[in-house]
Amino acid sequence: MTRRKTTLYLDPDVVTATKVIAATTARSESDVVEAALRAYLRTAEVDAAAKDLSALLTRLAESSELDDEAAMAVAVEEVRAVRKSRRL
Repeated sequence: MTRRKTTLYLDPDVVTATKVIAATTARSESDVVEAALRAYLRTAEVDAAAKDLSALLTRLAESSELDDEAAMAVAVEEVRAVRKSRRL
C-alpha cells in the first residue's frame, strides 16, 4: 500500500501522547496515528454518519429537482452545520 503525506493540526496533548505511545511500542508516530484513525473509522458512530448522509441524499433526490452535484453540495452544507453545532 502506498502512503501519502498529509498535514494534521492536533492538540499538543494528543501529539505528546502519540509520541509516548510510539516510543514505548517501537512504532512510528505515523503508525500510531494511522492505527487510531482506522479504529475510529470502524466505529458505529462513523457508520451512523454514513447512513445519515445516505438518507439525506436519498431524501434530496426524491423531493428535489436538484442534480447529483447540487444535492451533494446541500448535503455537505448540512454536514458542516451538524459539525458546527457539535463543536458548540
